[in-house]
Amino acid sequence: MPSSPAAPRTLLRAVRVAAGRPVRGTGAVVLAYHDIRLTPGGYHVTPAQLAQHIGLVRSAGLRLVPVAALVDALAAGDDVRDLAAVTFDDALLGVAELALPVLQRLDVPATVFAVAERLGCEPDWTTGERRTLSADELRDLVGAPGIALGSHTATHRSLPSLDDDELVAELAGARATLGGLIGPPVDLLAYPFGHHDDRVRQAARAAGYRAGFTFLNGRVIAGQDAFRLPRLTMGTHHSRARWAHHLGRPADSWPDTQLPAVRG
Repeated sequence: MPSSPAAPRTLLRAVRVAAGRPVRGTGAVVLAYHDIRLTPGGYHVTPAQLAQHIGLVRSAGLRLVPVAALVDALAAGDDVRDLAAVTFDDALLGVAELALPVLQRLDVPATVFAVAERLGCEPDWTTGERRTLSADELRDLVGAPGIALGSHTATHRSLPSLDDDELVAELAGARATLGGLIGPPVDLLAYPFGHHDDRVRQAARAAGYRAGFTFLNGRVIAGQDAFRLPRLTMGTHHSRARWAHHLGRPADSWPDTQLPAVRG
């Protein structure tokens, strides 16, 4: 638990969440998953863990909405404090095989951030992952009710390290490829590795995106930069007690999520 003035308040709220009682007014939550597997490890969770996480979100009194609806509410200046959204990065095989049945059974919308030029292959930006969904598999997935598509760039490179032409290829190129895959424009972005800076954010706006998500853990609150929105990075480390703790944390208990730059 954090050793800060907010610690007693956070502990009380965590106890309420763990007991299945709602807590209000802490800011929106965006959950960032990667693969779903039958055996957990690292950033992989099982279908049962995914269902448990979703159950606690609802017990905490949060309403699960598409991440696009959360972005819309922020842009309109609406209250987002009791909203939650589910996202998956990389469009890995387990999202279609194992996550989708859980999401459909629990009636949960989700957005999948796909790497546009790395479909149907083993990821080359990490090790130990299963393959990504093929173009046909991804098209089928986002054709399911409640599933939307976002961009994780063209090839998953760290964006601040690229020159201007490479940035355009990664950002605008990915939008064109993914939009051609599904038809509707793709206008939400998850930064690879969570890396961004002012030049990257400006390039994302110029490419037609309307929001960008990082890997800095925290709550989404009114007034935040839409291109520096925090998420909670989910993994097997989120036991029921730990997840209740994080769901109970007020927005002001998290470190600054609006950093001017996050680089590798």
